[in-house]
Amino acid sequence: MTGSLISWVHRAWSRRGMSGKLLWLGLLPGALVFRGVVWLRNGLFDVGWLKSSRLSRPVVSIGNLTVGGTGKTPSALWLAEKLGDLGHRVAILSRGYGVREQEGDTAWLDLERAKNLLDARDGGSVPCADEPLMMSALYGHTVGVGPQRYASALRLLEYDATLGMFLLDDGFQHRQLAREVDVVLLGSDCQGSMLPAGPFREPVRALERADVILVTAAHDQWKRRLAGYDDPSKVFFGQLEPKGIVTRVPGGWREMPLSAISGAKVLAVSAIANPEPFYRMLQDWEVEIVDTLEFRDHHSYTNEDWHEISRRGHRVEKIMTTEKDLVKLVRYPFAAESLFALRVEMVVENEAALLNRISGSLFSNASQGAD
Repeated sequence: MTGSLISWVHRAWSRRGMSGKLLWLGLLPGALVFRGVVWLRNGLFDVGWLKSSRLSRPVVSIGNLTVGGTGKTPSALWLAEKLGDLGHRVAILSRGYGVREQEGDTAWLDLERAKNLLDARDGGSVPCADEPLMMSALYGHTVGVGPQRYASALRLLEYDATLGMFLLDDGFQHRQLAREVDVVLLGSDCQGSMLPAGPFREPVRALERADVILVTAAHDQWKRRLAGYDDPSKVFFGQLEPKGIVTRVPGGWREMPLSAISGAKVLAVSAIANPEPFYRMLQDWEVEIVDTLEFRDHHSYTNEDWHEISRRGHRVEKIMTTEKDLVKLVRYPFAAESLFALRVEMVVENEAALLNRISGSLFSNASQGAD
C-alpha cells in the first residue's frame, strides 16, 4: 500500500472532507456485511458449533480490536519478558504476516536460527516474516510461525518439551486455539466503523470476552468510552516510550542511547500500520525528519526499494526505521553507521496488578478448562 493510498484510507476512516465522506459511504455496505459475518462467527464459537483446540500448556492471547496502531508487538515482547520473569518458559505463536509458505505449513525460529537467517541474507529455507524474525533475532524469543497456531505449538513442543506457556500474538480473533487469558489492547483508534469503512475488526462490545484490557493510546477518550464498563478493575493503561537506537554490527547488534540521534537530519523509513507515533518519538528527541518513505504494513523490501532508500539517504545524516523493518533491511549493503532502528518499549501503569490479574485468570480458567 503506497503512502497516497494509506492517506486515502485514513481520509475515509476519519471522514475528512467531502471526498472522505463519500468514500466512507461507498465502503459502508461492506462494513455492514463484515459486521454480520463477525457476529455469526463469534456466535458459532460461543455456542460450540465451531470448536477451539486446547493445548497441554496454558495460552495467553494478546490482541486488539483494530488493524494496527495499538503497539501490539512491543506489548507482546513486554508480556513475554514479564511472564519469563515470573518463571514461565514462554514461546510466542505468530501468524507471520508477509510470510511466503504453503497453506498449513508451520515453522519456528529461535535466536540461533534467526541469526543464521540474517547472516545468510537470501532468506534460507525457513519462512521469514518481520515480527517473528525481530522477536527472535533482536530479543531472543522462541517463535512458532504459521497461520495454524495450534499446529505451530505442537511443533514447538516437539522441539522443546520443557516449554511451559504460549503467548498467542494477535490472537483475539483467532478463536480456533483455546486460551486461558485474553489480553486486549486499545490504541489511538477509539471511534470508527468496521472494516473496510473503518479500522475495527470487531465491535467494542467484544471486550466482554477480554480478561485484561490494556489501553495504549488515546487514554482520555477510552476512559470516557469505558466509563460504564462492567468491570473497571480489568482496565489498565500504558504507553510506548522510546528506549534507544539499535544497528547491525558484525556478529550481532549494537544499542546506543537516544542522545546519539538528537539533532540529526534523518530519512524515516517504515512499513507499519501507523507511522505517526514513530515520527513523534523521533521529533521528541529533536530529530529533524527531512524525508519519509512509507510502505504498507509487513512490506517485503525489494532491490528497487533499497535503491530508492539509498538515493534519498544520501541527503541526510542517518536512515531511521523500526526494529521490524531493520531485520528486513539489513540484508542490503548500507553504509556503516547509516541505518538505525528506534527501539521502543511498553511502559505499563500498575504493572504488578496487571500481572497478578493475568496469573489469577491463568489458574482460574485453566481449572475450568480441565473440568
